[in-house]
Amino acid sequence: MNMIVLMTAAGAPLAMLGLSTPVTPQRSCIFMVHPQITSIVFESKEGKIVFPDRPTEYPCSYARTKGGADIAFTNQNGWRFEVRIGRGDEGTWKASLADDAVSGRAFSPFGDQK
Repeated sequence: MNMIVLMTAAGAPLAMLGLSTPVTPQRSCIFMVHPQITSIVFESKEGKIVFPDRPTEYPCSYARTKGGADIAFTNQNGWRFEVRIGRGDEGTWKASLADDAVSGRAFSPFGDQK
């Protein structure tokens, strides 16, 4: 799995999460603006959390599970991201900081090539 599309809870395109290869427990990941993002979504709470400043590479953990894959990392503003992709290449994402959290849908358009 090298790319995951993140959407808001309402299904609006938000970001693409690129993951480095090869597949190992420790990888690097970076957010890219989704080409179909709207200015409203970019300026939303989710947009400000996903894109807090300039693009930054994050060390992330990547674990294959029986049901798919789990990816986790913390961004430069301390938000902890957890992405879970199931066998059908669809899943969820969540970002949390203290008692605050946002979440949405996620999918891997190219699947999990082994």
